[in-house]
Amino acid sequence: MDFRDLEIIKTLNDERNITRAATKLYVSQPSLSYKINTIERELGVSLIIRTKKGIRFTPQGLHLVEYAKKTLNGFNEMKDNLHSIDNENEGVIRLGVSHNLARYDLPELLSSFTDDFNKIQFKIITSWSQSIYKLIASDEISLAIVRGDVSWKGYKILLDQEPICIISKDEIDIENLPTKSRIAFKTDIGLQTTIDNWWKESYNEPPNEAMLIDNIESCLKLVEKGMGYAIAPNIGIRDHENLNIVPIKNKKNEIIYRDTWLLYREEVDYPLMQKFIRHIKSYYKYID
Repeated sequence: MDFRDLEIIKTLNDERNITRAATKLYVSQPSLSYKINTIERELGVSLIIRTKKGIRFTPQGLHLVEYAKKTLNGFNEMKDNLHSIDNENEGVIRLGVSHNLARYDLPELLSSFTDDFNKIQFKIITSWSQSIYKLIASDEISLAIVRGDVSWKGYKILLDQEPICIISKDEIDIENLPTKSRIAFKTDIGLQTTIDNWWKESYNEPPNEAMLIDNIESCLKLVEKGMGYAIAPNIGIRDHENLNIVPIKNKKNEIIYRDTWLLYREEVDYPLMQKFIRHIKSYYKYID
């Protein structure tokens, strides 16, 4: 087996469909099927099972998938670090960022860093925090900036805490909130669970959910038009004026916050990465 074979296995795992995998690998479907059969003959085991819905891996196939991911990630990280050995102002940073941070913080965070280090290359993935966490756990990225509660055995730095707020154009009447129209937005399960738990703790009836919007930005634009209220971290209200904001509180009368975390491994110690980590901490005004 060679690196191309490992890329094939990883792509098959990503796509779980031979046709889509072939397209992503820029080969024909028959060529990919032939290559899979060749790998199976070489190893002497079956790796995949074809079904009407796509493919699934055998136990042996799953073992090979984990090996392929670990090997390819290690190789890519090695390549990323090579340029920074002789010149700490050059290199590649593989970064994962949650959706809302990518929308509101990432442009300024990157531009203020690349002003001084313009030879840096970034490979960035944006997704829900849970997905970003899985990427750093599997070594597919070097740094992660995520939101919510996370369990991480590497370095974990609390960068920021934002209150989760009721946001409305009209005056907010917390006691009668269930009678008002609520505009909800799709978000990660961690934030949704926090909001749902607060609601169940505070009210005996479900919210009057008038709309469900794809993202927080569109949700707040509708709030700004007086279409209803929203419950969201205050990261989204920076570009919206004349809105009433009330932080939600638990039964102990404590404000409920949404945490922002920086995650990375102990091995991430080469100079370029350490410079970027210091920049992130400075951006969020983190104090050691």
